Amino acid sequence: MGNLANRWAGRIYGTNTGNVFLDLNQEAENISGRLRIMDSVFGVSIYAYSGTVDDQIILHCKPESADDGAQHGDVTVKGRLTPQGNIKGEWESTIGTAGTFEIYPHDINVTDPAEDARGKNPEQIHNKTIHLGSVRLFKDDILQLVSFIKKDFSSGRVIVTYTQRGSELTKYADDFFNQLDGIDQLNYIKLVIQEPEAYGINRVIVIELVANGTSEIRVSGINESWVLGKAESIYQTIKPKQNSLVTTYRKYGLNLNGAIFVAMLIVLPEIADWKDRGIFVIVVFALLNFLLFIHNKFIPNTAIYLEQNKPGYLKRAWPSILSWFIAASSSVAAAYLFSILKNGGS
Repeated sequence: MGNLANRWAGRIYGTNTGNVFLDLNQEAENISGRLRIMDSVFGVSIYAYSGTVDDQIILHCKPESADDGAQHGDVTVKGRLTPQGNIKGEWESTIGTAGTFEIYPHDINVTDPAEDARGKNPEQIHNKTIHLGSVRLFKDDILQLVSFIKKDFSSGRVIVTYTQRGSELTKYADDFFNQLDGIDQLNYIKLVIQEPEAYGINRVIVIELVANGTSEIRVSGINESWVLGKAESIYQTIKPKQNSLVTTYRKYGLNLNGAIFVAMLIVLPEIADWKDRGIFVIVVFALLNFLLFIHNKFIPNTAIYLEQNKPGYLKRAWPSILSWFIAASSSVAAAYLFSILKNGGS
């Protein structure tokens, strides 16, 4: 394992929670220094520690000072260096307290700034964006999605942003699911989770589902394989909930409406009077645009139903049924108009 001499800062979790900071001095496999903890309940405590670095990092910590009235014991810390450059592990004290921790390097001391930039900072931040189509989600789907994006995060919490009665609200995911009273349907939701990865840079996941426009999955971090893999795995989780027909409509327009336009060009010469031809073209174009408006109005790109966990077949299928009904209506209306104008001109 390389030289870990540096300043490290991070968080502890478990029976005690709070911020932690330590100076780490290293000679070969031996390390020592002073560790400071700002406990969220018991305040500041300082430990002197010594230990070893091999495949595993082990620290033996003895309390030096603490806030009045707080009880402290000797603490044993065990951790490992991750590929991202931070240290994760667990801790346990002689008075029975225990938990986990994660720390990150800070204020790296080097003599050559150029060497620091080459060897210690990431070469680049990787980003991956995947566009989504029309999505229909239910409460179980959102719960599954939140659980899935949390898997690679040890301390980050999922934040949910949504719109309700014209205002935008932001809550932690746990609070969101515990306060669903009165929320039956959403047409916009954004899920965000992030936490420090290394070098002071956060790994981030953003899933934004919108009523109109482009819904997206955005993932960023310094580990390219994680960014690409996480983005694709999230997409595969959401993909079965996409409505392919509505997605195709929003991307290309209804295929049947395209066929109507081609048919209009073919049959146009059969209308003898040029005024009737003009009326036919204008009305067909107005009809197609009106039906496009109706489709976008009543079939939003995103629909999230929170009043039930598992939907029935009709609840899942109604957007496709309505899309086909709109397409069929446009074709029937165009055909009826053509028959009137053709007969009137003969």
